[in-house]
Amino acid sequence: MRLPSLQYLQLLVSISPPLLLLLGPDPSSGVKVLSFQEDGIATGSSVGIYEGELSRNNHIYSFTFCMRFKIFYLHQRGTIFFLYDSVEDRYWMLRGEVWVDKVRVAISHTWHFMPLENQLWAFRWYHVCFTHDHTTTLIQTFLDGEKVQQAYYTVDRPAFGDFAAVGNGQAPEESYSGDITQVNVWDRVLSGDDIRGMAQCKSDLKGNFISWEVGWKLNNATSYDQPLAKFCQVEEEKLYFWFPEVSDYVGQYVCEALGTHLPHVTSLEEAEDLYHQSEVRWPESDHCPLYYWSSLNDKAKENVWVASYDRKLIDNSSYWSPDEPNGNRYENCAAVRRDGLIDDDCAWDRCALCIFTEPQRFSFLGTCEPELRNVYFVAYQEEYGGLVFKSYGVYHIKKENGTWLYVDTVNDYTIAIMEHFVPHFPMGRRVWRLEREVCGQESGGRREMLLTPCHHHQYTCDDGTCIPHHYRCDLKYDCRDRSDEMECELISFPSDYHQHLPPRVPGKEDSKLPVIVKFIIKSIDVQTVKMSMQLSYEIEMSWFDNRLNYFNLKTNDSLNSPRLDTMRKLWSPLVKLLNTDTIDSSLLADDATTLVRRLVPPLGRDEGAAAEVDIYSGEENPLSVSRKYSTVYACRFDLTLYPFDNQYCDVHLQIVSGQVSFLDVHPNSSVVYLGGTVLNEYKIGTLQVFLEKDYEPGEARIRVPMTRLFGNSILTIYIPSLILTIISYLTFFFRTSIFDVRVMVALTSLLVLATLFAQASSSLPKTSYFKMVDIWLLFCVGITFLVIIFHVLIDNRFVTEMSNNTKGQQQQQQQQQQSKVKAFHDPVEFREGLTDLRVTGISTNTNNNNNKGQQHHHHHQQQQSKVKALHDPVEFREVLLGLRGRCTWSPKNMTVSQLETLAKIFNLVLILGFIIGYLSYILG
Repeated sequence: MRLPSLQYLQLLVSISPPLLLLLGPDPSSGVKVLSFQEDGIATGSSVGIYEGELSRNNHIYSFTFCMRFKIFYLHQRGTIFFLYDSVEDRYWMLRGEVWVDKVRVAISHTWHFMPLENQLWAFRWYHVCFTHDHTTTLIQTFLDGEKVQQAYYTVDRPAFGDFAAVGNGQAPEESYSGDITQVNVWDRVLSGDDIRGMAQCKSDLKGNFISWEVGWKLNNATSYDQPLAKFCQVEEEKLYFWFPEVSDYVGQYVCEALGTHLPHVTSLEEAEDLYHQSEVRWPESDHCPLYYWSSLNDKAKENVWVASYDRKLIDNSSYWSPDEPNGNRYENCAAVRRDGLIDDDCAWDRCALCIFTEPQRFSFLGTCEPELRNVYFVAYQEEYGGLVFKSYGVYHIKKENGTWLYVDTVNDYTIAIMEHFVPHFPMGRRVWRLEREVCGQESGGRREMLLTPCHHHQYTCDDGTCIPHHYRCDLKYDCRDRSDEMECELISFPSDYHQHLPPRVPGKEDSKLPVIVKFIIKSIDVQTVKMSMQLSYEIEMSWFDNRLNYFNLKTNDSLNSPRLDTMRKLWSPLVKLLNTDTIDSSLLADDATTLVRRLVPPLGRDEGAAAEVDIYSGEENPLSVSRKYSTVYACRFDLTLYPFDNQYCDVHLQIVSGQVSFLDVHPNSSVVYLGGTVLNEYKIGTLQVFLEKDYEPGEARIRVPMTRLFGNSILTIYIPSLILTIISYLTFFFRTSIFDVRVMVALTSLLVLATLFAQASSSLPKTSYFKMVDIWLLFCVGITFLVIIFHVLIDNRFVTEMSNNTKGQQQQQQQQQQSKVKAFHDPVEFREGLTDLRVTGISTNTNNNNNKGQQHHHHHQQQQSKVKALHDPVEFREVLLGLRGRCTWSPKNMTVSQLETLAKIFNLVLILGFIIGYLSYILG
């Protein structure tokens, strides 16, 4: 019961002299240590009162407060030191308190908790210092010389008082159970080196405000002296627990479930020491006169002896008793005898000896205890072969009349009774029958609870052995009893969870659930003719469901996959693909992969679970569902610049689960392409996710940009067509007289170009507009056609010139004939002269066009036949008119040479100008 402040102080001061011990400095005896409440029973009269001079006028603003302590038990809180001002009745002028997982300093009635990353253990020495600099408001906490916490906290008042004490507070539940020493207070901030030196036992500085060496009056407390260096030494004193008449299996279990192993003896001296310890500790018992179980066995392979706890090979060939091992496959366990090891039958009953270098701390899980002091226990052996577990607080686990009980020692009642189990020990996961309400479960029920020596980062198998915590539910057996892969529930559903309702923030009706979409494309196949794009891809969607909690998430997300029946209970987005014929489908299908991604540390442990269960919030750790698809999407290509075009194709998707207005695509959505960037026709660019304001709610577009690879078009269309165009142009350099060859080459080029044009058009989509490749081929066809036209014009000009040349020769011959002195009065002679003139002109023309003798003779005969036929004047006139008619198509005022030059220059300029303009348009 809490006492009034004045009465409590009077009680402490008025204690009779026989009960008080004045402790002053004794340099020869080492450092004085005070022990309080070694039995763990809380009392308000267990205290040490400071004997030094204190004055209310001595104010401190900045200070350093240090103490060294060892915990036995913890009550509601452990008050190591407090400074009291009796005038203002203030207990919190300066105060230091400890819990299992935190410490607290009070400065002039301002309190500040300092959480500890590493929890405090019982029966271990710790050195704690607090510093406060009032000029910077910085409060720092040092544990064993290292700074573990700091904070800025304004304290406007100084600390002062006229009474100081250690080991107690204002009430029994605030008292301290354990050892205390080196409590000192300075009116300044010590350096980190000074604090580290004290923590490492290199120095023993004395405070100038409170000094440990001044002395303390003790009530219900004891003291002893200890060398300074021993505080920093690792205590190597061994603890021995004996368990007579148990099988090898029980011996292995009980030691490992207590946090150690059966001994491995390697010499006669070690064996003799075991027997000596037994005789000294339990002189009245049989103290295992014959055999102790060893940790060795050759169960897996005969004569290959391994340690039972890790199955590692042990070389113990030098310590076998004479003629041992001799049990062959019938005796596969090792036992310790005074003269060495023997192989023994594993089913026989021998002594089991468990050796500890320090007391083990056990956790009793599944009790819903909010205070760690009532969760942590320490094992004791108060009788031969017996066990009792005492918590840091008020609970014990003990055996009475062959039954294990979970009891409250302060209020003296039984909480639960363990059901019979083989082996009959409480370590491990056991079923208890409740005598009192536990975790809201009424008395009379059965509840599973776990007593384990495993550390916070470990998981306890059903048999009490420990494995790393991340081995739990990792899809392989790690516990010997295979209990680590049982009951691997990952998701906790609240009672009001409904699958058809999307998660929403309570009280925020206008809020939308952001869904992160990750589009993982494996392969792309683009069909230009069909205007489509086939994708092999995976859609991954992530969202936070604040209604859920998760258990034991792994850093490897692939191990955080719930079972299929659990997946079907979850709400998930329904994906609608807008520009494809694929039917809408939920991501949570049988072929989908569901994961929970661990992003933040756990909220804490589930105090009601009989296991090490870490709880993770669904509000901070997202669900992720992914599913593979193969879909053909419709595209809209603009082929105007084909084959030098850049295209893109969009994937339109929309999340339509529940009310669309409640869902939204998160800006962190992304797209990843895992395939090759170079396809048959295209090179894939950087993919993007577009979220526009004018989109529908929950709608997003995945854009796939593509640049066409025109190398094949250059090889199969442009180069051949250009070559054919050049060939048709080169016909201008053929001889003018071979008109048939010129036209045949140009017509052949035109025919091939037309075929190439048709072939190229058949491999492209039909469009109402011209494409760049169409323009190119049309130009090539047009320029070839123009070449043919020029050839016709040139040939006509050539024929005209030949006709003109023939007339000129005829006129020249006429003039020569007129210069002859001969009478042509006779009509017959005149006609013969004309005939000779025609014959001469025609023969000359024939000689100019054909130099071979046979052709000349042939033409001469033809002309003679014509001359004979032209004796009639009417026939002669008709021949002249026919020659004149052939030359009416030829260009006037231009020679053949000029016309050919014009054709060459005009077509060349046309070709070069088109190519330059074509390239400029493409590149521009």
